[in-house]
Amino acid sequence: MLIREINRGGTRGSEYAYVMLNNELVHVSEAGKRIRCDGDLCVYEVLANVNYVYFFSFSRSGYSSVVRCLPGDYPDIMIDNSICEVKDVEEVLNTWLRGIKFRIRDPELNKLLNELNSDFAIMSSEVKSYWGSVGGVFKAVGHAARFNEFLKDPRIYYFTGMSIPNDNGRVRSIKVLMSIMYENWVAMKTAKVLGVRGLIRRSWEANTTSSISMWFEQGSDNSFAILDTTYGPITMWIEFQWDPAIHVFLDAEIIKKNGKLKFIRKPGRKAVRPDIVLVKGAFDNVNALMQANKDIDVLIECKTLPYNEWASDADEQVMQYLSNFRPKNMALITRYGIPINIKNKLTKYGIRVIDNVKPSSMIENELSNFIQNAFSSL
Repeated sequence: MLIREINRGGTRGSEYAYVMLNNELVHVSEAGKRIRCDGDLCVYEVLANVNYVYFFSFSRSGYSSVVRCLPGDYPDIMIDNSICEVKDVEEVLNTWLRGIKFRIRDPELNKLLNELNSDFAIMSSEVKSYWGSVGGVFKAVGHAARFNEFLKDPRIYYFTGMSIPNDNGRVRSIKVLMSIMYENWVAMKTAKVLGVRGLIRRSWEANTTSSISMWFEQGSDNSFAILDTTYGPITMWIEFQWDPAIHVFLDAEIIKKNGKLKFIRKPGRKAVRPDIVLVKGAFDNVNALMQANKDIDVLIECKTLPYNEWASDADEQVMQYLSNFRPKNMALITRYGIPINIKNKLTKYGIRVIDNVKPSSMIENELSNFIQNAFSSL
């Protein structure tokens, strides 16, 4: 049986091929041997007696679907529609995909999946519930397709994010999703301690009684929400980007050593998109904020992974945010504990550190004190 696959990396424009063996989805590279490749397209020969062939297909914009085929030859781009069915993943969670799992060998990946189905599923539920309670409808758009699927149902994300055909790629996908989910959850907790009474519509939004859509979009110029609080209107951005053309800075330093110029760390690029930004007042977008010549009142950076996985960010990102954006108040909120010496260092520079923040933890008092101190004096 010949099976072709389009692998462009990630989940945009790819079509990953799996065969089902004993209710386990096994990638064609593991179930067979590669016959030929031409760029992103490879053809595999599978000799095993399989139940079905599954193709997890993604458009360039990230839209996902699943194709289920009876055993046969699929060496061409066009699938034989006479023996294949195409559905949205959500449609077949309880039919085609019920009781089916991907073959996973990496213990770290299994650990991350368990966390997704516990802490992060709770975060998702809390985020949607809270914004609904203040008159909003939370949605993810743009490049956050996998995040939007997780918000709908974590099972959808399992079959899209895990369709990446190697455990390392799957781990990276989950960690990105975790970071996005965590910053949105912390943003919700922040709004909660602000005592939000409702949401204020942006100038272009129709003044109706319908719920206000809250569009989470990475790198968007538009504000995430304008909050009606006891401190007056406060505008919130999640993944704040002050200029769409300037969202990275060069991560390298050059020194002179033994008469020669030398990079003391490899040249690279580091994101400069703070997770959460709060400014007192009502602003439709970043441009309106700049025209008003307003300072950032609160900047919050979030870290969902253990400290050892982002240790260099303490200097290369967190401190950079402090110097680049000059917020009046800044906090670092982490899901795991961080070393006391790092805490002390950041505190010395005026950055409030709140660590070990998870759904089961009680952060409201610490976060409330930080937010109240930030806005009560304005």
